[in-house]
Amino acid sequence: MPAGQLVGELRAHERSPFLEYGEWHPDQPEREMVLDGVLVDPRYRRLGLGRRLVTALLTGMREAGIDDAAAVAAGFGTDLLLACGFEIEARRAAALRLGHRDKRWFS
Repeated sequence: MPAGQLVGELRAHERSPFLEYGEWHPDQPEREMVLDGVLVDPRYRRLGLGRRLVTALLTGMREAGIDDAAAVAAGFGTDLLLACGFEIEARRAAALRLGHRDKRWFS
């Protein structure tokens, strides 16, 4: 914002799949980005700031020669990333929970 107020933030880091998996395969990228979070002040969420932050990340990635990005999202975060060109990757882990349904603090 013009007054210097922070209204959005994108958190990401670069990683090497080689280091994560212990070996490199020709079909894997040498470098990829991991999107840790896109945070936007609730008062400004309908202005497209999250999409602009992700677009800026993708632009920076391409300039650095990084073509792949990974992210874990839920709810509206999933919708945002799908709108920005991410695809659901079914081979990745899923979040699971065992417990009584009536004792959960989320739906």
